[in-house]
Amino acid sequence: MPRYVHVPTEATHQLIRQAYEAGGAYQWAREAWKNSQESSASIIQFGIEEQAAERLGVLRRTIMDNGEGMRPDNLKDFLTSFGGGGKPIGMDQNFGQGFKSSVLPWNPYGVVVISYTTEAPDGAMLWIHRDAQGNYALREWEAQDETGSFVGYKDVVAPFDDAEHGCHWGKIRPGWMATGTIMVLLGASAKSDTWQGDPDPSRRETVDGLIRYLNGRLLDVPLQGDEPIETTVMDLYTRKSAERRASRDKTITLPDGEEKVWRPRRIHGLRHFIPDSALTGVVPVDNHGTTAEWFYIPEPEAPVGGSADYVSQRPVVAVDYQSEVYHAESTKSRYRQFGITDEIKDRTWLILHPPVYSDSRHTEWGIITQASRNMLLSKGGLELPWEQWGDAFFERFPDELAKARDAVRAGKFSKNDPSIAKNLSRILDRLNPRFKASRVLSSAVGLVMGFPAGASEARLAAEGSGPSNRQGASSRTDGVPSPRQILVPAVAGSVAGSSARVRGGYPSFQWKTFEDDEAKYLVQYNPKDTLTVDGAQSRGVVFLNERHPVFVQECSYWADQVWPKADPAEVHKLVRRVYGEEAVAHVVHAQRLNGTFVAKTKDGDPVVIGEEDVQDLLTPQALSAALLGLINVEQRMLTQGGGQFGSKANAQ
Repeated sequence: MPRYVHVPTEATHQLIRQAYEAGGAYQWAREAWKNSQESSASIIQFGIEEQAAERLGVLRRTIMDNGEGMRPDNLKDFLTSFGGGGKPIGMDQNFGQGFKSSVLPWNPYGVVVISYTTEAPDGAMLWIHRDAQGNYALREWEAQDETGSFVGYKDVVAPFDDAEHGCHWGKIRPGWMATGTIMVLLGASAKSDTWQGDPDPSRRETVDGLIRYLNGRLLDVPLQGDEPIETTVMDLYTRKSAERRASRDKTITLPDGEEKVWRPRRIHGLRHFIPDSALTGVVPVDNHGTTAEWFYIPEPEAPVGGSADYVSQRPVVAVDYQSEVYHAESTKSRYRQFGITDEIKDRTWLILHPPVYSDSRHTEWGIITQASRNMLLSKGGLELPWEQWGDAFFERFPDELAKARDAVRAGKFSKNDPSIAKNLSRILDRLNPRFKASRVLSSAVGLVMGFPAGASEARLAAEGSGPSNRQGASSRTDGVPSPRQILVPAVAGSVAGSSARVRGGYPSFQWKTFEDDEAKYLVQYNPKDTLTVDGAQSRGVVFLNERHPVFVQECSYWADQVWPKADPAEVHKLVRRVYGEEAVAHVVHAQRLNGTFVAKTKDGDPVVIGEEDVQDLLTPQALSAALLGLINVEQRMLTQGGGQFGSKANAQ
């Protein structure tokens, strides 16, 4: 018989610890909820054990469901098999370690599991704990025969009255449970309170946090039959006075006389908190079937339909994996990847729905979750293709979001002077041969595969200023060359293409007040933003920080010392225009460097400036440094301002 790979007992607790550290806060709650859901439960309750509360003042978290329950032999498999447990194991199914690795490390005194089935209607109970050697083992009780004589030890027993721990284990069973499972988390000792969750200070778990976690982790609470699974978390608070209005909730009196009110709080899932008034739509973002579902909540309704003790108060960008929410973020950088600008991000929800990788379709692209269930990866262990998704969404940017963005800006930003756009266009047009953008365009003889990004060379030309090179464009049946489509490169793409330099819409610039977390920068560039000035739409926007001390001092210097007799507002306008044009020129020049050969290594390999190098040049830090100490800016200011306000000498 062949020898199979196995995990030695003494190594199991190390693997459990590693998996625990890889998981996040409240992971145990997700694992317990998922186990209950897979057992066909219609009720899942995160409760608090009442008997020990009344007798000992100990507040233990329980997890109960009315699912199918586990037979006694299955109970042992569930808690003693790491990488197993009786459920199907697979890349798109279970890993057989989630609950054990997320709950055992912070409950070394033990976890009691009691299960009721049709075969064992009176219940079967076991207790897993960490022994003196650090290994996880089942607690054993002495077994006696009918005469009271010792006959051995048992690790699965009927629930019994346990005075030491302040409860009869069989009386925890609620009236709504015919079959099902109860888990009692005992923490680090017989006196540990576990109702708040993991006590590790780095995790900072609380009941409010648990509720927000579950509402934010479940995209939708799934149906069991015709109704959503009734998921509740039992909270408690202290009754402060006898005069207080009697609560309909259950009240427990602790040994010290303190009254605690048990309050059930319902879990609904993230989608429940997206207001019904939202504008919504779906945008395909790759050729694997991934879609981006967006929601925009117009004023004056609150963008989140729930209070802070139930759900985070900010919309998020998130990924749906088997109806669970991963990578939920409300950061500016994540929203900007999709062209969702700062003005509307706090009213916009975005949920990505990629295909799930499956062992049964191993040649197809999809996403998988790490064993810790804390993050997602693409097939092959790669990071999620955020940039590709963002590019595709931006190319198909919903009109409703664009209108909402422009409406907010109309009341927030001063209207751009059309002459600024024309002047900027003239400056960049003179440099156009050097400032063509690198694109992948459809080509019948192309070697780069991709899928249409929803834009064409003709569209870019219209957004820019001048004709594009149509050489190699496909032809329509009427003999008129049709525009070459811009492609998002993808190995499994449906359209062939080739790299080309085409004229795109130039970036524009806009002055605004930066928020606190970005206030130290002079400038930032968002390539997935647009501004329409005098009918022309820019491709990308350079934002300049109007309140940065460097710009404030520059405006004061030119208005107070160089042209003190001129209208200060007009002087400030000149300063902002020149700096804005300078910033745009830096951006366009940096983009032009993409693919530039700069040297050869000792082995003769080419050294080429790549996309990541260009991105480094376009960071807020790099662009801010580029705008410091510019001699040419001062010369341009004197030249342009001299004709408008008079020479510096005349002004004095």
